[in-house]
Amino acid sequence: MCFPLSPLIRYAIQALYWALVLPLPLFLWRQADPVWLGSLLLLLLLGWGLLLGSLSQQVHVDEQGMRATYPAWVPAFLRQEWQIRWSEVERIEPRSTSQGGMVYYLVTGAGDQVLLPMRVADFKQLLAEVQHHTGLSVGGLRPYVQPWMYGLLGLLALLLLTWDGVIGILVWSSPSPL
Repeated sequence: MCFPLSPLIRYAIQALYWALVLPLPLFLWRQADPVWLGSLLLLLLLGWGLLLGSLSQQVHVDEQGMRATYPAWVPAFLRQEWQIRWSEVERIEPRSTSQGGMVYYLVTGAGDQVLLPMRVADFKQLLAEVQHHTGLSVGGLRPYVQPWMYGLLGLLALLLLTWDGVIGILVWSSPSPL
């Protein structure tokens, strides 16, 4: 069974990226520097590719355990791969975060700890798989960030993109500084 990152999270973060970087080419265009404009556009696309790579983690669950993987095109420096065997998991350990939330670690008998992936699509099904394979209770576990938070982030990013579009139209329709 495969659990990719939740689409809501993936799209909200991508929308925020574009909302923050799209004004940059407009600033360079207004400064009449076409050499840097092409380089900047290339860097923005490269940055988007790196962002897509970091958002492409998938959690695989099978009878032996759970592992996080990435597609082959994702560079090694972006990968945060891990694996844990069900037979080694002894407990689920809650930890509070500095923001007052709660995250959960799967802890082995050897003391190894793996952060339970909480931003995957179908988190409830992942919890059911963990409970099925480990026999541990997962009844009180909740995702760290609620979906409405990413929904709000996505909505605000879309509003910012709309604003970027309005400003872009105004900039492109004004006379060139050249």
